[in-house]
Amino acid sequence: MGERIKGKTLVANDEGDDANGVLIKLYGEETNGAISIIEQPFEPGLLLPPHVHKNDVWLYVLEGQMHARVGDEVVKATPGCWVLKPRRIPHTMWNAGPEPARIIELYTPGGFELFFKDFGDRLRQGPIGLEELNRLGGPHGIRFFDDWIPELRAAYNLRVIGE
Repeated sequence: MGERIKGKTLVANDEGDDANGVLIKLYGEETNGAISIIEQPFEPGLLLPPHVHKNDVWLYVLEGQMHARVGDEVVKATPGCWVLKPRRIPHTMWNAGPEPARIIELYTPGGFELFFKDFGDRLRQGPIGLEELNRLGGPHGIRFFDDWIPELRAAYNLRVIGE
């Protein structure tokens, strides 16, 4: 028999650790580092600053719509769509729709979910600039940049998370 991952067999709909609105559904430590999963709401008009990180991310849209830019490609994802945001490739995402979105993200390898705890703790203290985001993200292998922000703000009337 193969080695069993030490994770849960079932993660119920109402389970998860709340990190300032982001629900951590499955920690990397529960899967021997293989994967972690979060669920989060995404308000209309909200832009996640462009960034790169050391893990792959699969975004799944449960409700609403999300746009993503991965490298030079822009996609619009609606409920039931998956979007791959590969490691080390610059990417971002935003909700340009009129309704809130709700998404699930799968991180491989796991461990990145811990960034949301640090981000949530810091966000409760007030606005966060790019320099502070990078200070928080460094230990989690994520680096933010602002190259696409003016263009995306103008095209979609967006505000940046943490401002």
